Amino acid sequence: MPYQESSYFETPSREKSLWRYMHIDKFMSMINTQSLYLPKITTFQDIFEGELTELSREEVYKTNLLDEYNTPIKQDDAFVKEKDVMDSPLMRFDRTLVLERQHSFETLINDFSNHFMFCSCWFQNDYESHSMWAEYGDKSPTSVAIQTTVGDLIDSLESTQYTVHIGEVKYKDYENEHTEGYENFASINLKDQNNVLKLFYAPITQKRKLFADEHEVRVVISFESICESHADRIFTTDIPFYSDNLFEKDLFFIDHDKTNLMQNIPDRGINIDVDLMKLINSVVMSPYRNVYFDEPLVKLMFDNGLNGELVRYSQINEVVERVTRNE
Repeated sequence: MPYQESSYFETPSREKSLWRYMHIDKFMSMINTQSLYLPKITTFQDIFEGELTELSREEVYKTNLLDEYNTPIKQDDAFVKEKDVMDSPLMRFDRTLVLERQHSFETLINDFSNHFMFCSCWFQNDYESHSMWAEYGDKSPTSVAIQTTVGDLIDSLESTQYTVHIGEVKYKDYENEHTEGYENFASINLKDQNNVLKLFYAPITQKRKLFADEHEVRVVISFESICESHADRIFTTDIPFYSDNLFEKDLFFIDHDKTNLMQNIPDRGINIDVDLMKLINSVVMSPYRNVYFDEPLVKLMFDNGLNGELVRYSQINEVVERVTRNE
């Protein structure tokens, strides 16, 4: 189940250049396993990963509860009173009220992000980036960068066991802009599977504007594929998806007491098959490298059936050397 084009993601054109910066241990793991590692987004350092912007959160709060048909319950005095009761410590562990709390769309979207979203981050640029070396190579002399194109990345995933999507990250002002698709949340038909998935995917394809210089592109395993492979079910909205046997039991306490179906979903990440011969256009050595790193890296490539001649020096090497001499 290879790459699949999706209306929920904006995939760059095939010729666009992509980079992935990493420590040598991650590169060695990729080569040894012939796989691409997609971590769960909850392991990312940015605490805003998978979160709605403030404006969109406020929009969701206006219709915070959903009834048994996935239809928003309008916010009124009765709604507020019921929600206050549900939020009280004394009622928190009441089984019926816990299930009602789970109908909160924000709760649903948080659980979606926390347990079903796995992605690999790449950076779109025609040239390597000094700031990316510093941030993701950690200025290590043994870090490397894989350079590829969108087309080669897609082709390298032809034999993977999951359906994957590829999309550009959008950069948002989290205080003054909406998460895409949430501008008129109350009017959205949540019985429509396409609408639900669009709303679910939107927060994982956005980041705060302070990261805009990364020009990030993400490889994401589809929600449907995770459900089918690890939860033994097929995603559907014929009935409320939070009401079936995957979601109906102990979802509120899922981090502490997973259901049997949830037990099969990996906690930290998933390795997917990748054809490294198709993926790798070049392997660039860190601009901070030492001379002892060159030959072992080339040998590592050849020993694993890859072309060691794809290894090359960083083009910003001379700049770093000049800066170092002047310090």
